Amino acid sequence: MADEDAADRASQEIKALLRRLDPKDSSHKDRIRRLNKFRNFVTGESGGGTPEFYDDDIPLLLLGSAAPTALLGDHADLFEDNANQIYGLLQACGTPSVEHDHMLKRSARHAMNLLKFLVCDFVEDGQSAGELNLFAQGFCSFPVDKYRYMSLDLHLIGDQRGGAKEDACSVMVLLLTKHMAEDGETPSPLAKEDLLASQQAHKAFDLWVQQHATKQQRDLIKTNAEKRKEEMAKRDDTLGGGGDGLSNDEDDLDGSDKDEADGYDEDDALAGLKRRKKTAKKEMLEATQAGELEEINGPAMRWEDSQLYREQRARFAAHQRMQEGGEYHDTVRDSQEAAAEMAEREEEKSKLLRRDPLGLKDADFDLRMLETNQVDFLEQALLELQEELRKAEAGGEDDQALRAKKESLEMILDSIVGVAGADAHLANTGKSILPTNPNFDPILFLTLVHRRATYEELVSSMNRLSTDTQNQVKQLQDMVRENFALFLRCADGIDTFNEKTISQSGPGLVDRLNRLDALAESCAHQAKKSFKPLLDNANEVRKVQSALAVLRRVEAVLQAPYLMRQHVENGRFSAALKAYRRVQVIDDSCNIEILIHVKNQAAECAREARRELEGRLAQEGITVSGLLDSIRDLGELLEFDIPNDPKEAEKVAGSRYRAASMKAVGTFVIGGTTINVREYPPALACLLLQAAHFTFLVNSAIEEADNTTQRIFEGESLSSQGKLDSDLKSGVGDDKKQPGGNNNQWKYDVLEARSLATIKAVEIVSKWLPRLLEVAIAAREDEKRRAARASARGTSGKDIQLTPFEVFLSSISPSVSKLIEHAAFCGLGSAPRGSGMEIKMSFGKKSPEKLRVLLKSPLPPSQSSRVGKELAAMVEVLGQSSITLNQLKPLPGEPTRGNIYTMSPLDEIRTLGEQSVMTIERRRCIYAFDICARGCSSRATGSGKFDADALLACLRTLSDELTRPELCASEVEKGCELVIRKCCDGLASYVRDRGDSSRLSAVAECADVLQDRMTDVVREIGYLTNNAEAVEEVMMEDIMGLEGAMFDEFLESIRSSATSCCRMGWLDQKTDLSKEISNDSPVIGFPPYLSASLLAIVRVRAQVEQTLGLKIRRSEGQSYQHIAMATVAEGVAEGICEQIQQRKMTLKVRQADRLANEMQFLLNTLRNYIQPESRSLLEQTRRMLCSKAGRGAGIQGDGPDGLAALEELERLGRVYVLCLGQ
Repeated sequence: MADEDAADRASQEIKALLRRLDPKDSSHKDRIRRLNKFRNFVTGESGGGTPEFYDDDIPLLLLGSAAPTALLGDHADLFEDNANQIYGLLQACGTPSVEHDHMLKRSARHAMNLLKFLVCDFVEDGQSAGELNLFAQGFCSFPVDKYRYMSLDLHLIGDQRGGAKEDACSVMVLLLTKHMAEDGETPSPLAKEDLLASQQAHKAFDLWVQQHATKQQRDLIKTNAEKRKEEMAKRDDTLGGGGDGLSNDEDDLDGSDKDEADGYDEDDALAGLKRRKKTAKKEMLEATQAGELEEINGPAMRWEDSQLYREQRARFAAHQRMQEGGEYHDTVRDSQEAAAEMAEREEEKSKLLRRDPLGLKDADFDLRMLETNQVDFLEQALLELQEELRKAEAGGEDDQALRAKKESLEMILDSIVGVAGADAHLANTGKSILPTNPNFDPILFLTLVHRRATYEELVSSMNRLSTDTQNQVKQLQDMVRENFALFLRCADGIDTFNEKTISQSGPGLVDRLNRLDALAESCAHQAKKSFKPLLDNANEVRKVQSALAVLRRVEAVLQAPYLMRQHVENGRFSAALKAYRRVQVIDDSCNIEILIHVKNQAAECAREARRELEGRLAQEGITVSGLLDSIRDLGELLEFDIPNDPKEAEKVAGSRYRAASMKAVGTFVIGGTTINVREYPPALACLLLQAAHFTFLVNSAIEEADNTTQRIFEGESLSSQGKLDSDLKSGVGDDKKQPGGNNNQWKYDVLEARSLATIKAVEIVSKWLPRLLEVAIAAREDEKRRAARASARGTSGKDIQLTPFEVFLSSISPSVSKLIEHAAFCGLGSAPRGSGMEIKMSFGKKSPEKLRVLLKSPLPPSQSSRVGKELAAMVEVLGQSSITLNQLKPLPGEPTRGNIYTMSPLDEIRTLGEQSVMTIERRRCIYAFDICARGCSSRATGSGKFDADALLACLRTLSDELTRPELCASEVEKGCELVIRKCCDGLASYVRDRGDSSRLSAVAECADVLQDRMTDVVREIGYLTNNAEAVEEVMMEDIMGLEGAMFDEFLESIRSSATSCCRMGWLDQKTDLSKEISNDSPVIGFPPYLSASLLAIVRVRAQVEQTLGLKIRRSEGQSYQHIAMATVAEGVAEGICEQIQQRKMTLKVRQADRLANEMQFLLNTLRNYIQPESRSLLEQTRRMLCSKAGRGAGIQGDGPDGLAALEELERLGRVYVLCLGQ
């Protein structure tokens, strides 16, 4: 019903457009607006979508009342009610301009643009490349004479006004390449001479074709022109060459006008006869080219085809044309004089039109300039008023008159913009200021022309107007008074002439009258004798025309069987039903044989349509929209109560077009299930047929999976496309296969076959379950409508039929459950322990033990991931379908054939699907984290890399792929902990047999993870589980434990190595005390033990900085570099103090004094790195040395070195201090 409403809307839009195309009943803007609105309607931009059209809408749209009645169908009464001619789109393309000769109306350009869009650019839904749309098919099937309405010559050579050259040439190319006969199938070639008359238009079209047309189109145009020429030559030969008269006459008229008098005097009778003959030929040629007279080939068979009648018609048409433009003249000289006189009158008229009728403007004023630019002058006037109003307001005055004028002009401009609409660039308002124009508006005239005129000037100028009736009567009375004597003399002269004429009548006059009567009688007798065959033929023609008129009135009924057969063959069942409705007007008691025959043929077509629709309901490859359309069309067809044919079964049995699944008329066998569709309503029958197809597909899928796995087990291999490869050897068992890498290939093939079987099962559910639900909803709606009709008739449904919900319970739900169990078995194999889930084997129960074990085993990770996505999509389909299925439940109080479950039959099936998806996704998590843990452990053990990026990538992949992450939280948490633990174990194994640099690298890896990667990892964990804090705590504990152990071992190692750099061997050497050393001799060189100690600290600083940089240790809040340097510095301080304590008793005064200075330098240098305990130890040692050197008795600074030695140490050790970063 929706398609019919859309088609009826399209018919209404077409009629509304045709009413606006007539230039007499509409303005230019109305036509443009309606053309644009119809284009938006066709393209669907108006919001209603792409419309549907009836077949008889296209001729009505293109030709209007000029369309053949046979093509109009139901629109034929439109012309019977309307006596005037109705313009079509072709007539609108060729509407001539009234004011401009040899030009078109401005709306013709827009009409041609719409025509080109409809026939060339518009693309229907489902239209293939190179196929004509419905507009182009109807347009290319018209007779040749219909294309003359478009006035293509004016479009090509009059493009400056109203013409659309580009669009017209595109339409001509379509006609010259795709023109067909009226049946719409037989090619009927055309030449450009059939469409264009002038040579100038030919040249313009040829130039356009060379520039824009493709080579294929140019070749096809040339070929069709040759075929058209041959066809016309054959037609002329068949008719005896009777059609060359006009062309020869046209050649005779090509000479100049002076040839008329060659060889004859001007007053010669033969010259006058020749002139009249040439004039008649010229008139006939012009009438033929103008379309007012048709060309006739062969001898005349009717009076209308005779030469005399055609000359009279041509002369009458010439008179009409000349009367429209002026008087009629027989000679060229008279025509030239008349043209000059007409030009003078037009010039005088132009002068009068541009003058001001009130006489207030000067002679240079041109009223027509204002006429063509009304909007511009109105806007200029508005700007002037605004300027005057602004000046008045600036002067402190409020001029209400100016404000009122301004508001009035604004209202006029607003109304103009509203009227213009889509054509807002027009320069006029739709009204005229010319007094001779029918649309003259005095208000607009005064606003534009005399806006500044005073009241007194307007009153005084009114005397110039002479249109008052009383003034005219007064002028007539004055004229009679002035010429009364002349009137009396004329009356007396007329009476005297009349009396003399009567007195002269006598016998001579009577004889002449008698002879004239006898001559007239003889002429009449001869005419009757000569034209009797023509008159008899005319009577026969009138009879035939009368019969033809009767046939035309019932043409739509007579053509109904033919149209129905065409529509049924092309699958347009709605149009076939529309045609069958016309036949229903034939009563059963009708005695007219032709109508009885038409009704029988239409009934046969209806039965054929019913069988075709029933066959479409039983197809599995048809789309859902096609099924719903077939259900609707079949339901409407059954409402007509089609008479049964006893021999229908025999006709169908012998037909080669019978459907493969059709067993008998209305009976189909699908997968072993027999269904008689005529026992059920169309929607319910369609549901049963589609349910049978679904059940057959489910069983076939399970059997195919069983056969595939069995054949693989027997030795055949499975290709990557999921097809069996029979070329390979077919082994009989595992015992005959040679050991090697390919012995277990059959296992991989079986697992791949399981994944393919799961994907196929999901495809079946995703495609067929929504399909069956849409058909069931349609059946439920039909059930409600039938119940409403039965309730309105007062009849109760005693025979309770199946309901769509019962069909789902009995036929569809078991198959869906079977298919879901099959998909769960193929995807999972078996349920995990302790899950409480039961997976039934859908196939392979009788297979060998090895194959059964493999069928029950889980799928590998890659296949499990692919199957999980498919199962998740299947569960989503089941959820949506379960909600939809609840709409099919019968309402309380409705009769049913059994008990109806309160729970949807798909809920239990969906539960199994949910459990399957949950199991698959948990396995995916376990597989993913296991692979990640093994990879991270391998990289940590082999290269000392803590690969937290792999864990992050794994988490992101799971976050994108998992559909139910909340059910996999435990697996995610344990998996993350496992990966971190494996990484820590791998790093510990990597450092176990290596040195300090490896330990420091391991510490750097842990520090990087703690500082940079753990935040991202924890965030991704938070997306998958709600226990991210606990997981973070466990992972941080493992990582920080490893980092602490590695860094503590590194610090212990560098502390012990720093102690060995503090040996003071020079204290053990014996010195000669007899030699005196002057007090002013400087210390030679920097102490070696200090140099070695400071270099050890610098080396540790460089090593830590290169590996860790300035990273802060999470547990202490200090940088790793500072901690390492402090540890080495404390080791150095403790080692030096230990060395001095060991030699305290053997120290000499000078040695003690030197060591005291060196201790002071060391204390100053390492003050920022050593702890207070170490600093106190150094200070105690220094004081002990000072007391040993005797500085405590007031000789502080007076030793052999004194302050000079300390300064020398600071100078020599400056480079070490700089290396320490101070």
